Amino acid sequence: MMSSQTVLDLTGGEPWPKPLPNARIKWGSVTRLIPDRPRVWSDVEPMLGSTDRDPQPHDVMIGRIVVPGRHSGIEQDSGRKAKFYLGDLVGLAFGHRYATRQFEGDVPSRQPLYHMLSQAGVCGRVVSAAGTMSEPTMIEPLGFLLDEQGRPANLSRWALRKREGAPRVKTILVVGSSMDAGKTRTASSIIHGLTLAGRRVNAGKLTGTCCAKDTNQMLDAGAARVLDFNDAGFASTFRESENVLEQLCEVLISQLSADQPDYLVLEIADGVIQRETKILLSYLTTASLVDHVCLAVHDALAGPTCVDLLRSRWQIEPTLLSGVATISPLSTAEAAGLVDIPCLPADQLAEPTVEQFFFQTNGHDRSELQRGSLAEAVA
Repeated sequence: MMSSQTVLDLTGGEPWPKPLPNARIKWGSVTRLIPDRPRVWSDVEPMLGSTDRDPQPHDVMIGRIVVPGRHSGIEQDSGRKAKFYLGDLVGLAFGHRYATRQFEGDVPSRQPLYHMLSQAGVCGRVVSAAGTMSEPTMIEPLGFLLDEQGRPANLSRWALRKREGAPRVKTILVVGSSMDAGKTRTASSIIHGLTLAGRRVNAGKLTGTCCAKDTNQMLDAGAARVLDFNDAGFASTFRESENVLEQLCEVLISQLSADQPDYLVLEIADGVIQRETKILLSYLTTASLVDHVCLAVHDALAGPTCVDLLRSRWQIEPTLLSGVATISPLSTAEAAGLVDIPCLPADQLAEPTVEQFFFQTNGHDRSELQRGSLAEAVA
């Protein structure tokens, strides 16, 4: 296991031989925007530039697995995880990473070896790690992918752009107390409930580190269209500027609103005290782009802290509370005893009657919606 304060030294060893011409490339899902990705070494080699330069966030690189570690495989576009074998060739993209229960990582200056930071193929350098994490998988850089003009290929080259004139759609935002608080499950349950109510829902994840699992879960729940920051050209959003984050929101919200769905359900990664989350909460509320905010918390004690923070800092009145804290009737009761908003487990959010929470108030007392099952409360 790694120390939580470890900063790893990236040192090279003996050089490996040149890859075989028919060596297959395992492309991470972080690179899914790139059209017609080469399948084997002989096809990609002419498209590679020198590794003798500093990488930039969202640059694309071909590398080789030289030291197995934390990541034993790579997530492909479909979400399937392709197993690693020593010496495998991989298609990756550089990005910073913020994960309180896993790795903190950055995009360093030129190194002889890089670390794999996420299962989708985000790479860089581990700066610190949770104590439960094993050593990272290490990658030998073989070349930076070049575009048609011979310049280093960056994911921004294939990014979606803002759709002008997109309508304003009723928007539900899901935020959380921390990583792994149950935000994606909360969002997906709401999507499923609204879909069962006959509504067309588009969904998106605004921040985080690229991973197909969350967006696939939203699709499985019934979302008609799902986008995330990767569609806007980002391997991750950690350390991006306030202006860039606001532009990213504009792109995703305009794209998801263009076909006039009944609802947008959006998720912000990590917790409400994380830098990018705070920036987007300020932007979205100031620009009046959100109609309802749903809170996912990991335990009952996080509930009142997050509710108070949303109210005091952003003047947000959260619509409901869910997440890991509502995993059982006992834990739900604990949470409900500490906050004055409805506390509902995911299975109740997945019922069609969840839409009652997102109507205009119309005189409804939200405390009534919390009593018993959701279906009984809104009958």
